[in-house]
Amino acid sequence: MKQQNFDRSLVFSSAQVLDDTANTASTNEIDLGNAASAEGEPIKGVINVTALSGTLTIKVCAHASAATVAATDLIVTMPVVGSGVTGQYHFTLPQSCPRYVKLFYSAGTSGTVTAWLTAAVN
Repeated sequence: MKQQNFDRSLVFSSAQVLDDTANTASTNEIDLGNAASAEGEPIKGVINVTALSGTLTIKVCAHASAATVAATDLIVTMPVVGSGVTGQYHFTLPQSCPRYVKLFYSAGTSGTVTAWLTAAVN
């Protein structure tokens, strides 16, 4: 039970439906203070994109204070996902990443995303 709760705390979005609104925030903001990982191990992010119509821009943003992460707090730049292209996209958080992390999505028309943090990406 504890593992399930920990896993759930590392999810940004779970089948979050996007529209053409710019900088739609992920459903969840992740507190890296709760994300235990081995020292020196990079924390990876996985974004699974499905049902994409139009392009998708994803911003990985972070801030030192809770509930204040904004789309302007950019820490990782991701390539634009092409129109109709679906699949998994990955990013690595920088070693000096602020404690609170959130994703911001800008879909050209619509799309669905599920995104989470993990210690390893296959």
